[in-house]
Amino acid sequence: MNKIETLVLENGLKIYLYNDKRRHSTFFQLTTLFGGLTKDFKVNEKEYHFQDGIAHLLEHYLVECNEVGNFLKELGKRQMNTNASTHYDMTNFYFEAVEDVDFGIRTILNGIYNVKFDEHKLEKLKNPIYQEIRGKKDNKFYHANIMTLNNLFDDIKFRNIGGTIEEVESATIDDLKICYEAFYQPSNQFIVVAGNFDRDVVVNEIKKFYDNIDIKTVEVELITHKEKLTVHKSEDTLYFPTPLDYVEISFKLDISKLSPVERLDLDFYLGCFYNQFFGITSLLHKEFIDKKIITSGIGCSDIKVENFLIVSIGSYTYDALYFKNRILEVLKELKYFNEEKFELEKKSAIVRIILRDENVMKMVMPFIDNIVNFNYPYLDKVSEVERLKYSDFVANIKKLDFSNYTITTIKEK
Repeated sequence: MNKIETLVLENGLKIYLYNDKRRHSTFFQLTTLFGGLTKDFKVNEKEYHFQDGIAHLLEHYLVECNEVGNFLKELGKRQMNTNASTHYDMTNFYFEAVEDVDFGIRTILNGIYNVKFDEHKLEKLKNPIYQEIRGKKDNKFYHANIMTLNNLFDDIKFRNIGGTIEEVESATIDDLKICYEAFYQPSNQFIVVAGNFDRDVVVNEIKKFYDNIDIKTVEVELITHKEKLTVHKSEDTLYFPTPLDYVEISFKLDISKLSPVERLDLDFYLGCFYNQFFGITSLLHKEFIDKKIITSGIGCSDIKVENFLIVSIGSYTYDALYFKNRILEVLKELKYFNEEKFELEKKSAIVRIILRDENVMKMVMPFIDNIVNFNYPYLDKVSEVERLKYSDFVANIKKLDFSNYTITTIKEK
């Protein structure tokens, strides 16, 4: 597998190059470590506390309100696959192209760093975002997720990446400017270029751009919350049109003492845990199907919120009480570990790593995830999966404290 080359410019910008001449296209992405969760911070010792949706609103503003114009449209005119996205902890601007890669790099960088802050443009930009938010209001899981986060946390106020209409409406151009100047600095960003490209041309294009711009440097410190491990409310019901009751149990796990590598290992162990305990071949899933408790699968997911990992397990069910009680019993007993399945999971992960080499995007996305979530700027390697032991898997899962949770039920009135 080709190695990733890492460069660091004098301004702190990191550039990761994955050159593969077998490809026909090139992928470019600029990532800023500023997302939906990044709302409380200090700039030069002054505290700021923003509402949900500020990072998403800034993403839209940067795309449209700069000296280039809507740079995604400009790239689209040259048949480039391009977009921007806001996540919990980052904002991305990217394109994939067969030719004109240098043009694409200049266009995105010029758009991001030559923004024009104007209150009138912001107000005009808000209208399509209002429509985007309204479109989510018919989604029961959108409301259930907000309810769950409200019940999990006291001090942490994050509820939704896009925010509410009221939150977007109250955002000012000064708010956007403060966030932009705090986080859209090269030292808080990185660039990934992958595929078939001329290494020297790409590097020179990026260096030349940054050599010719003057970016104000500010001191930024993220404010962490004194959040308790206990949950705010243990159970709640959302009344919403639904063909069947949906029950989700969300567990609040403290991962503050885990190192980045330990968190990366836990990410793999959790995947094995979900499959062994709740997957379609698990004993619990078979029990639920046989007893007609559920008719589909059991959903498992997790997100990181500051130093907490939120693990959610849910399903449509005909018997909400039985479903809840059995999930909690299983997590208390933790007796469904299976070494044979664990070894199969390792083999499957190794195959996925090998096959990633066939698709640039399948390689790039996990690599970016490693950087942002685990502070691990390396490709996953076969040797790293091979070193994982079944005994460590069991020990790591058994160390997790599943005693703090909230139950969210969606049902008809």
